[in-house]
Amino acid sequence: MAWDDISQWQPADLYASFRMGDKGVVPVDARDLTYREAEQKIKGALRIDPMDFQSQLATLPSDVELVFYCDRPGEANSMKIALVAFDSGRSRVGVLVGGFEAWDAAGYPMEPKE
Repeated sequence: MAWDDISQWQPADLYASFRMGDKGVVPVDARDLTYREAEQKIKGALRIDPMDFQSQLATLPSDVELVFYCDRPGEANSMKIALVAFDSGRSRVGVLVGGFEAWDAAGYPMEPKE
């Protein structure tokens, strides 16, 4: 397991992937600090609890690239989860650089969280 095995997605690149209709990339919400108060998430994002993520990794799709995002500086939660996922056999994992805040600041599509 190494840091350079994890893809680093810029918000513009993830958005471009969505606009092109790429179904092989799925965002995964791993926020902890702001999730409870949040009203929205990235459109199409799955949710994983960063405090219990190891038991939830198997429930995520295995035939896509999972792009984790969080609300911690330096993508701390996202990178930790992505590294564990990679070490668990997931070869297609990445993090959203700047996390939810960067996506929101760019004005990219959101939807109400469930």
